[in-house]
Amino acid sequence: MNKICFYFLVAAIVQLPLISVAQVQGPLSSVNIGGVNMYCTTAQGQLAAIYVDPSVNQFIGRASHNGYPTIQLGPGFFNSVPGFVGQFWFLHECAHHVVGGNEAASDCFAIRNMRSLGLIYHPNQVATLLNQISQMPGSYTHLPGPARAQNIYACLNG
Repeated sequence: MNKICFYFLVAAIVQLPLISVAQVQGPLSSVNIGGVNMYCTTAQGQLAAIYVDPSVNQFIGRASHNGYPTIQLGPGFFNSVPGFVGQFWFLHECAHHVVGGNEAASDCFAIRNMRSLGLIYHPNQVATLLNQISQMPGSYTHLPGPARAQNIYACLNG
């Protein structure tokens, strides 16, 4: 990947304004989110391929395993949130390659890893993240936002 393409990819993930990704970027072994180089290793020790994919913009991202582990990130979402919120969601998607499809377990994995990596250094970060999550609707796989935020808080403090 040439340096210009890499700059635009990093700018899209880090939230520089007016930068958009018009086509799929990847596979990448890592991405810079909020100034932190992030990668994902599966439970089997395999490095997940990361794609920045505008077609995923209606979602935060998604993890899949069609012969090899992948994470697709929606640049529209990652451009609209603070870096530590993006880090949480990246780790949440990575968690699906570690703990499986359980959304609550993926949330716990993400928040606990943020803490152990030193990515949480101010209580306002947690408050901002939990406020965003508490506004999310539930689904057949996700708890309603307020209950989901409570579970994440319990994981962080448990």
